Amino acid sequence: MAIVTECVGLDIGQTGLKAVRFRRRLSGRETIDYFQHPMPFARPEDLEPARRVQSLRGFLWQHGLYATDRLVTAIPCQDLFVRTLSFPFKDSTKLAQVVPFEVENLVPMPLEDLAIGSLVLPPGMTSEGAPRESKGSDVLVTAAPKDKVAEHLRFLAQADVEPSAINVDAMALFSVTQYLREEGAHVPHDLAIIDVGASKTTLCLVHEGRPVVLRTILWGGNHLTHALAVRHACSFAEAERRKRGMAVEQVEAWLEPLLRELRVTMQAYEGPERGRLTHCWVSGGGSKLREIGGFVARQLGLYPVGPRQGFGANSPRAFSIAFGLAIHPKIIKPRWRFKPSPIGLALDLKGVTDAAAPKSDTSKQDRRLAIGVALAIGLLAVADFSIHLLLQDQRMARLKATLQKQYEQSFGAGAAPGEELDQARYRVVQVEKALAVVDSAQGKVLSTLSTFVKQLPVGTAVKVRELTVDGKVILMEGETTSFDAVEKIKQTFAASPQFQEVSVMETRVGATPNQVVFRMTVTVHQP
Repeated sequence: MAIVTECVGLDIGQTGLKAVRFRRRLSGRETIDYFQHPMPFARPEDLEPARRVQSLRGFLWQHGLYATDRLVTAIPCQDLFVRTLSFPFKDSTKLAQVVPFEVENLVPMPLEDLAIGSLVLPPGMTSEGAPRESKGSDVLVTAAPKDKVAEHLRFLAQADVEPSAINVDAMALFSVTQYLREEGAHVPHDLAIIDVGASKTTLCLVHEGRPVVLRTILWGGNHLTHALAVRHACSFAEAERRKRGMAVEQVEAWLEPLLRELRVTMQAYEGPERGRLTHCWVSGGGSKLREIGGFVARQLGLYPVGPRQGFGANSPRAFSIAFGLAIHPKIIKPRWRFKPSPIGLALDLKGVTDAAAPKSDTSKQDRRLAIGVALAIGLLAVADFSIHLLLQDQRMARLKATLQKQYEQSFGAGAAPGEELDQARYRVVQVEKALAVVDSAQGKVLSTLSTFVKQLPVGTAVKVRELTVDGKVILMEGETTSFDAVEKIKQTFAASPQFQEVSVMETRVGATPNQVVFRMTVTVHQP
């Protein structure tokens, strides 16, 4: 019996179900089957979950897709928070620690309510296909509310489906380009993938071979059909039939909302540092409109892809998302081990949710246990503090009694220890210290300073920066308003009989206007 690797990609849209079954035998031979089932949506009851579950169950039974044990679905970008974050380091351990904190600052939701998926993007590729050198890392982060993931899983569970992985629809588009590159196609490194669906358009911008922008634009083929129905006053089905036979130039005016959003998204990403994208691939059910790929590419200033880039007649245009899900890199491995493996970038929100669920339960138990332990420790701490305080009061009372007894033996009964005598001794010591500072040179420092100050010329502003007294020698560094003022001070001191020698060692201009800094040495006359 041949060993077969099989995976089914299931794309659940508003107006239809699409599935792709991808099989690869051990010999390397591949088989790809496409399945599609339209779903009514015109009436409100058509959108009820029960009716959609019934349609999904019948679709899977009809095509034998329940037989597979590997099925991958997707959540649209509109239900996610998607960002590409840059970090100045490459350590995977540090990235795993930092990413949740960065997401917490960007998303107005608690982290415990989010299923956070992250992909460390490889280095960008040059036009020749060589990896660029970089000291930092780019991380593609997706944060989905856990209730959205749970709602998606509940819907599938009602149809008896347990997905192996939950990807993001825009990342599935990127997987298609990786598969084509693995098959030898020359897929452009700078590519805008535009998947036009019935109710929405999914956008994936690929720059230097890496997915950098994932977005959902709430405009699809049904908007164009409704516009035609109003224009021609016909039913929705008739408008849809008319649309299939029209060329894109005939509906150009109604495509402007989509083109405007595409331009805004691309202009927001492109810049001098990143450069412009070069090519454009239009896929999805909306790609059946005649020549829409070339039209959109021209409007965006890009080149449309074709068979030379690997997007020929065999490329899965209408089933692009389902095909990308069916070749999920974590399920479908490279065909040959000796060939260069694909980048293999894909998300799995189910795996993130499953990994976080037991941790959440454990964390709740840990929190309850931590609270109980904290309360017990708090009670023990209060009891220990009370006992310690009581013992300290008793010890202090015994020390006071012993001290009073010894003081009375030395100074007589009735004297309080530590009052008059100790205060007097303390004051005397403080006065002696102060005198030692100002009168250390045999009691003549104050006299020397007094003589110096009295000889300063009246009316001359002098700011003393530093003053040193060494016996009879006074060294002063000060500042005044002019060089004439310095000369006047020197002449005044030299003419005084109180001084023996006066010399100015340095005179210079200060940092502020009208400021002159000088250094002067004066020797006081010995009596």
